[in-house]
Amino acid sequence: MIATEVKNRFVTETQAQRIADRWNAVYPAMRSILDTVIKAQRGAERPTVDVAHLERVRREMGQQDRGTFKACTRSPGAFSIFDAFAQVREVVNVTSIGHADAGAILRLCAELADAVAEAAVARRAEWEAERATVPAQPVDGGRRERADSEQTERGTR
Repeated sequence: MIATEVKNRFVTETQAQRIADRWNAVYPAMRSILDTVIKAQRGAERPTVDVAHLERVRREMGQQDRGTFKACTRSPGAFSIFDAFAQVREVVNVTSIGHADAGAILRLCAELADAVAEAAVARRAEWEAERATVPAQPVDGGRRERADSEQTERGTR
């Protein structure tokens, strides 16, 4: 994966490069972990994980790595920090604490978590700014509501 595939208007080039570097360093290990867990769970009498879900995560991570991942059918293929964060968290869930690459995987997860949190804050601020420029519209069409003391026995009108 290359940093230019990280498509999010709230992610800086520096962040994108750090994410790409960390992803490239640990993607083979994450893929290997998923392959091992899926193979072991397929042969298990009573699987402890949702094998189909992990297969989907593995497939989507491959798409992320190639820059062809689509969050929805109408979006262009790209690397999604939101979906990558969710996928890496799934890998963390099935990774042994003692795994040689656990630290690197967790650092990638933390980097993605920071990027997702910053993007959410920026998106919220953008939404609030847009909302502040729109004049408030009365919900009831501008009619004055009667006070409780003005209401009749039949209702408010």
